Amino acid sequence: MKLARGLGAASIALIMGAGIASAEQVTLSAVYSLPPSNDLFRSYINFVEDVNANGQGLLQIELRGGVEAIPRNEQLSATSLGIIDIYMGPAGYYHGQLPELAVIDAASVPAAKMRAAGVHDALDEAMRAKMGISLLGLMGTGYAFQFYTIAEPPISADGDIDFSGMRIRGGPSYDAMYSALDIIRVDIPAGDIFTALERSVVDGIGFTTIGVSSAGWQEFLRYRIFPTWRQGNTIIAMNAAARDRLTPEQEAFLLEMMMKHEMLAYNMAKELEAVDTEALAAAGVTDIFLEGPGAERVTAAFQDTFWVAMEESTSVEFVANFRPVIDAANEM
Repeated sequence: MKLARGLGAASIALIMGAGIASAEQVTLSAVYSLPPSNDLFRSYINFVEDVNANGQGLLQIELRGGVEAIPRNEQLSATSLGIIDIYMGPAGYYHGQLPELAVIDAASVPAAKMRAAGVHDALDEAMRAKMGISLLGLMGTGYAFQFYTIAEPPISADGDIDFSGMRIRGGPSYDAMYSALDIIRVDIPAGDIFTALERSVVDGIGFTTIGVSSAGWQEFLRYRIFPTWRQGNTIIAMNAAARDRLTPEQEAFLLEMMMKHEMLAYNMAKELEAVDTEALAAAGVTDIFLEGPGAERVTAAFQDTFWVAMEESTSVEFVANFRPVIDAANEM
């Protein structure tokens, strides 16, 4: 690798200024796993458009398409094999292949703080060793996850909530939490959620605090349940060998764009949360703010199971190495 991972924006700017004119243009191929209708998709397009507008003669990104080009479950493997250069989408889809990615969920701060604390570097090292994939950036800070249901779950007089037996959409990374809450997890791609709700395949969804109204799911969902319980985990990852082939100027430019759009994605997510709140309220969706035992049960179902599940899917050593990095980020 020609460019040190820990370089800040000032160092990157110096490298770019010194050699941007001398680099031969490279074009990187990219795929995405989210449907274009998903609000999170816009942040990826903004990143690609900015790279292409400002990287002419140096570096370009060519979008090859989404799940119609490469099936969702194969996109990270295609990136690992060098069939495609860049993957853009949720990390949670691939916890079976790269369980190390799950540590992103435990963070609760913007991407800039996570990068400063060394989260990016630590994940990059682990991803390279496991699958030959390099982490470029974290696009999922700024939003969280929560439950949305069609029917109101039973809530006791003391505020405890009962999800027992409810069929709720969620990815593999939700397993431990859903089990703790006695939820039946149903794995459904985001693009198929509307149909699943329409046909009563599920009783609700575990989903982000943004993107629900733009997908039209408020037609079926009637309750939005607080507290939220984990941070978003959408990423941009790259074939490690392809990244290592970039010149210092090309990599400096790509990282500058990446750091810029990590925080633009954060700001956009905060704006979209407000849009969703207004749209769901207008559609008659009722907010349930759990307190006491109910709030504690939802929060504990994630927090108490998270690092235990990480030890089981990776190792005690991995958790011992990664938890201090995540904790340091959260304390910044």
